Amino acid sequence: MPRHTEIAHLSSPYLDLIDDVYIGSGSSTGTGGQPYPGQLGAFMELTEAQALAMSSVPATLTLHGGIYQYVQFKLLSTSAFAVGACCFWSTRASYIVSADTGPTLFGFLAGICIRINTKGNYGWIQVGGTANVKFKSSLTAATPAIGDLVIVDQSATTAGALADDPTQATGLTSTTMKSIIGVSEAAPVASAIQLVQLWPRFWNE
Repeated sequence: MPRHTEIAHLSSPYLDLIDDVYIGSGSSTGTGGQPYPGQLGAFMELTEAQALAMSSVPATLTLHGGIYQYVQFKLLSTSAFAVGACCFWSTRASYIVSADTGPTLFGFLAGICIRINTKGNYGWIQVGGTANVKFKSSLTAATPAIGDLVIVDQSATTAGALADDPTQATGLTSTTMKSIIGVSEAAPVASAIQLVQLWPRFWNE
């Protein structure tokens, strides 16, 4: 089961630079084993100030207060992981996430990527709070606004999924409900990374 922790071994002081070859480290133990196996799947909750201090280049992409989880990025994921893109559970029990998506995976959202992680490596994704989310190139809503519902791009099939601002007057379908990311804190902009308050579904301690 997921564990909440305030103690984690960080290979970098900046969460968005962590891309560990081994759990919690860039090198193995002397016998070739995982140095910090208990960290996989752990959660870390950060205040706004803590998240700012753990952002490598705040002027470009600032992490915000919320909850982050340490996961493995699927080695055989077809799509590449991208900053602000959604990732989905491949094997939840083993805390492995994939960049691949499609209608059958919309209900298995794991969280939002905070860096371009190497497939097979370990690092942090954001699962709660205010997150930097990347939107698709052509938004569905004609007039995106603050407070709009934000969902996974419904046209995504197998490629890495970005976010969409759907038509806000349309009733929710089961597919839409499964793909909710959160609520926009700024008016969504096509092809841009914008702030989104993540839906509580991601946080499961």
